Amino acid sequence: MSSSRVTMKDIAAKVGVSVNTVHKAISNKPGVSDAVRAQIMQCAEEMGYRRNESASILRRRDLRVVVCLPSSEQEGSFYFAYLWRGIERYAAETRDHGMVFELRPFEIGSYQKVLSQVLAECEEGRVPDGVIAYAPVEDGTCELVTSIAEAGASLVLVDGDRPHTGRLGATVAAYAEAGNLMAEQAVNLLPGVRGAKKVLLLAGDPHTDSHADVARAFHAYFDERGLDYAVYDLHGAHAQVDELRTQLHSILAADDVPGLVCSVFAVGSEVTADTLMELGLAGKVSVIASDLFPENAEAMRRGVFTNIVYKDPVGIAYRGAQMLGNCLLKGEAPAQSVQRGSVELVFRSNLDQYCRLAGVEA
Repeated sequence: MSSSRVTMKDIAAKVGVSVNTVHKAISNKPGVSDAVRAQIMQCAEEMGYRRNESASILRRRDLRVVVCLPSSEQEGSFYFAYLWRGIERYAAETRDHGMVFELRPFEIGSYQKVLSQVLAECEEGRVPDGVIAYAPVEDGTCELVTSIAEAGASLVLVDGDRPHTGRLGATVAAYAEAGNLMAEQAVNLLPGVRGAKKVLLLAGDPHTDSHADVARAFHAYFDERGLDYAVYDLHGAHAQVDELRTQLHSILAADDVPGLVCSVFAVGSEVTADTLMELGLAGKVSVIASDLFPENAEAMRRGVFTNIVYKDPVGIAYRGAQMLGNCLLKGEAPAQSVQRGSVELVFRSNLDQYCRLAGVEA
């Protein structure tokens, strides 16, 4: 077989691996074991395969990266907007490095549609060099991101992890640490507040990693220490905001008001602030909120919130983009496939500092 006719598909068939694996091995990309890489390179040499170096160089000058994250519109402005800000920061830093970012925001409930469009492009031969995707939850979205990775796109997941998708890596917040931090501060606050035996936890969506992991760690902190407090969960997230608002209003309007309210997610924090203001309870119930955005910052300044747990979504997305960029531009595999960010506890005294860090405007 002449070298002009040998393709990566031919090598893949000969070795018994996928075309994606051959591409990674020949392009010196991570994600292939040394033994398999050596086998592929030996087969390529025996078959007379030669890379088109000029085409390879041209391709590296125009690396296409597709970014699929939840929309920053409406409720997305509370948290997801800061994931986009992290992507924008990295894109600005690498503007002259030959990476082109295609932004594909999606509304909650339409993730499969966006991923299906990306996969259709792959099947048409327009495989992106890389994909930065919000960590999938449902089986359908997991299957789609897996198929995109198998088509040859280097995949990085943001704000969660699904190792079986074939992703290059993932960046997540330290959710367990966030739950422990929230619980520890809750215990510090409880002795000094009324209704101190009752804690209300807005636990979000139990099927969303970022919500469930924080809530689980919060409960574990109390359980492991045998603390004599009753923690009640109130579930409901983006798709149930109206119901969540109604239920919270009913709880806080009752005679037996909890001594402390904690929220593991951004929308729950915003709903809590609004409800306390409506009921005239602002400053009368201690609150530990989650995530930093203008509305939360204002609630802190007005004394509606006692603390905010900050999970650095800007940094999470930035490090995800950086992980992918290092792979595509430098051929560097991530030192750790899962990178966890830090979480911080915000007080009124250091609020401005964290607002500057996150790019939160008054």
